[in-house]
Amino acid sequence: MRKYWFTLLLAVSLVLIAVLHASAGIMDPLTPLRLNLEGSKWPHGDSIDTTDSLDESDNLDETDSPYETENSNETESSDETADESAIVGASEASGEDTTDSSSENADEHAMDGVSVASGADVTGNTSGSNDRNAEFTPSSMLLQPGQRPEPPENFQGVLFIGDSRTMGLSEYGDLGNASVFANSGMSVFNVLTARVSSGSEKLTLDEVLSSEHYQMIYLMLGINELGYDMSQTIKQYNEVLDKIKEMQPEAIMVLEANLHITSEKSEKSPVYSNSKINRLNQEIQKIAEENSCYYIDVNEIFDDEGGSLNQAYSTDGSHVLGKYYAEWVKWLKEKKV
Repeated sequence: MRKYWFTLLLAVSLVLIAVLHASAGIMDPLTPLRLNLEGSKWPHGDSIDTTDSLDESDNLDETDSPYETENSNETESSDETADESAIVGASEASGEDTTDSSSENADEHAMDGVSVASGADVTGNTSGSNDRNAEFTPSSMLLQPGQRPEPPENFQGVLFIGDSRTMGLSEYGDLGNASVFANSGMSVFNVLTARVSSGSEKLTLDEVLSSEHYQMIYLMLGINELGYDMSQTIKQYNEVLDKIKEMQPEAIMVLEANLHITSEKSEKSPVYSNSKINRLNQEIQKIAEENSCYYIDVNEIFDDEGGSLNQAYSTDGSHVLGKYYAEWVKWLKEKKV
């Protein structure tokens, strides 16, 4: 009888060891980013991280090309017109509904003047996330200022969401196999309804998020919203983030700070100024901290000593020259955790 129980116990032990080895072998490369060294757990309907980045006004994106060259000569009259139209649509000190004509224009650009770059087919199989209710344990070491995650090799399984700056990254920065959902008029007010070209069809963000299981998602929005009431922008930003996390609960979220503009451009407008950009970026950083997301700020490589976009990197005052997007991508790839 003893021999029987001993044999049974030995068999059970061997099965348990085999199961443990098998589970250890399927850990994906990004699992370390979700491990908390202190052992505490959090429900991964949220995400992990910290860093910052920025984005610009509807009209600024329309008149200022993110793909400019050093020989481009653009007139300031178009910028002044952009500022004036933004001021008309702005409701900074009121609780009025901010989905006015300026946001309608943004929607029109999202529907028509849309441009998308995607190294991965966003219409791929809709397997979705595995066990969306699974719990992950983010490391407390990943939530310190200035830290940023290392993306997967060749940006495989990565999605970038943004405006003209994200388009510039895709066009000139070589995002490898990443998927990109962006256009020049993109904002938090139209990103959930905009359709972006992908091959022969136009897809909504909902369709893109449903198309595959993304490992990491970069979100860079805010510059086109500077003419709106800040509280309304922040409220809508949170709603967009909640929607993304709801559909991709296992994806590592990286919220990017908006890019600064040159001091010359900033001084010309009370709406599109670096002071407002800094305030918006601070709010985005708070959102990242509250939602356990990374927050990254690319301004550290493009700013001059005064905290504005270095004029040597731009000709329109709002976007970096095409050749500098490669430096931006290189910065994204540098692990800093």
